[in-house]
Order: sequence, then C-alpha cells, then structure tokens
Amino acid sequence: MAKRYKAFISYAHHDERWSSWLQRSLEHYRVPAKLRRQQAAGKPVPGRLHPIFRDREELASSSDLSESICSAMDRSSALIVVCSPEAAASKWVNEEIRYFQSLGRANQIFCLLVSGSPERDAPDCAFPKALLETDDGQPLPDPLAADISEQADGKRDAMLKIAAGLLGVGIDDLKQR
Repeated sequence: MAKRYKAFISYAHHDERWSSWLQRSLEHYRVPAKLRRQQAAGKPVPGRLHPIFRDREELASSSDLSESICSAMDRSSALIVVCSPEAAASKWVNEEIRYFQSLGRANQIFCLLVSGSPERDAPDCAFPKALLETDDGQPLPDPLAADISEQADGKRDAMLKIAAGLLGVGIDDLKQR
C-alpha cells in the first residue's frame, strides 16, 4: 500500500497542544537545500515533511473511528508518540502503538517527551506500556525520546530529532554545523 502520510501522531487529548505544535512544526520545516541534493539510505531526501496525520486535522466523519485510524496508520511511514503521563494512561495511545508495531514497523516509532519521567519505574512515567513491554510482558529496550524540556533538547532540537528520524538522516545534517 502506498504511503500517504510521512507520519501519524498518537497523543492523549490532554497533549493536543503539543501534537498540534509538532504537526505544524514538522509540516512547515524546510529541509536544507544541501541535504535535499543528497540521498539518505538510497532515497532522495524530500524538501518537506508533509503531510503529517493528526486525527483532529485529518479525519472525516466516520461511523467507525477505529477503521479510520487503522487506515491512516496503514498509510503512514512512521508513528510519532507524544509521551506524557496522560499518554501512558491512555488506552487508545497504547492501542495505536500496538497496531503500528503489528505492521512490522516498530523501528519507525519516534517519541516526543512533553511531560513526566522517562524512567519506566517512575510514578509519572511518560511512556505507554506498549513502548516498554511486549504483549506477553517481556521488557523492551528503553525508548529514546526527543525531550522538549529546556534542560534536555528544548523544543527546536526535539523537533529536529523527530525530523531527522523521519528523514533517515543525522540531526547534525539538519543543524548544518
């Protein structure tokens, strides 16, 4: 199936502000011209990361939301999870991650940490269970996340880390050091 979306953003509605910011930031980001002239993993590097799926922006009215969501995920090259304690507690975020993993694309899941702790045992852990363990309870490696906090990546660098992952390039390529 041809991919229509560069990525699907999964988020708890408590984090809608962050999902909206991320979608806008990624879709308006212009890949540096020098990088566009190169290739990443044998493929041309696109000039834009557009479109990014976010349910509030993309879904038409439907009698079966889950069918619409699954269809959008099927047509997405990557999954971006906006991670927070609310996302970790969300049944729907967890189910979206599990579904994307079932497509065989677990290596195309990117995390944006917007609140809470990255520590799996912390009471305010930001990572949904599907990112931490398999269906049968076996632990998965700790997820790597772009972190919007100023003491970590900050908003701009966190967005660039997600963009680099989606493009299959290094973050240094986007920063043009």
